[in-house]
Amino acid sequence: MSETIILVMAAGQSRRFGSDKRQACLADGQTLLMATLSQVMPCEVDWRLLLREDDDPAALLGDDFAREHARRIWRAPQAGNGLGASLGDAFRQLSEDATLAHVQVAAVWLADMAQIAPQTFHALHREASAEHVVRPVLTGEKGSPGHPVLFGRTLWRELAALEGGEGAREVILRHRDALREVVVSDAGILDDIDTPAMLAERRRSLPPPNA
Repeated sequence: MSETIILVMAAGQSRRFGSDKRQACLADGQTLLMATLSQVMPCEVDWRLLLREDDDPAALLGDDFAREHARRIWRAPQAGNGLGASLGDAFRQLSEDATLAHVQVAAVWLADMAQIAPQTFHALHREASAEHVVRPVLTGEKGSPGHPVLFGRTLWRELAALEGGEGAREVILRHRDALREVVVSDAGILDDIDTPAMLAERRRSLPPPNA
């Protein structure tokens, strides 16, 4: 899997949440961002974390984690223009990084989606290639694609040109012939947290610490 990388998109403004949801705590004591990273790292591929330019990694991740993974932290100068703009920042850096020239597939994983199972990523990865877009669809939820979405290298130039708008969605629509959808039973592919009410529901659904 050395030819694949995961881009964890954590440069959003959390406007609907009303505060920095990345630091909101779940029932098990983890912050939302760290809970997502705890699902990403077992996937056993390289990864990068996209943060805003003014973010303090130590405050978000803890001193030790931030130091250990400093090389994996990228910045999104256009973060204020929305997810599409941040994706543009991410794919420009990915395309220009000579140390990642071997990478052929990039998975976009939103930082507020902490319930996606690593096994789901592996199921998607088996269908991925440099020429395809691969995304999951939940069993019984016709027409409800989820995350992460894996983009082959042939689409990166268009993704790198994004400056806002609908972001990757418009790129996918232009390349429907390259799209592969994988049916999975993992409800985490649709489970993001946009509001405090959604966070409260998540806390109720998780067991308490040391349960």
